[in-house]
Amino acid sequence: PGSSRTTKFVALAVHILPPEWKRMNPSYFDLTVRDVAEARRFFAAVLGWTYKEFAPGYFRIQAGSEEEPGIDGGMAALADTPIAKGPMSVLVIPVNDLEKMVALVERNGGQVLERRVPVPGIGWFASCAEPGGLVFGMIQADPAVQPPQ
Repeated sequence: PGSSRTTKFVALAVHILPPEWKRMNPSYFDLTVRDVAEARRFFAAVLGWTYKEFAPGYFRIQAGSEEEPGIDGGMAALADTPIAKGPMSVLVIPVNDLEKMVALVERNGGQVLERRVPVPGIGWFASCAEPGGLVFGMIQADPAVQPPQ
């Protein structure tokens, strides 16, 4: 009985939301761990994940085959993640206008932890937290982004 109401609500919400909110499905996850080597070993053994080093100390995770639905991610050490107070998982949502979305976070009581971090060859990243402290990320694609000098 409830599924019909839910479907109507979702259809209504998509209709009234601004266009940039329609495609805000998480596209990536980021894991911050105490011991990268041990976490890589663990998730490879348990979930079959494979890894490729993207930058020193940061590993891209292939969580499944290209044909399978789902998202891939990345992994870094706690010591290399300034915003982390302990191990954490962060969902990353692609956005068209990072500055606009960061402003929306602040206007709605959220906190910006990292405002505009360059990810070379990928784009611009921001870490934010909702008013209760749950951390999430947003990324704006820009393949021209270069490493900081």
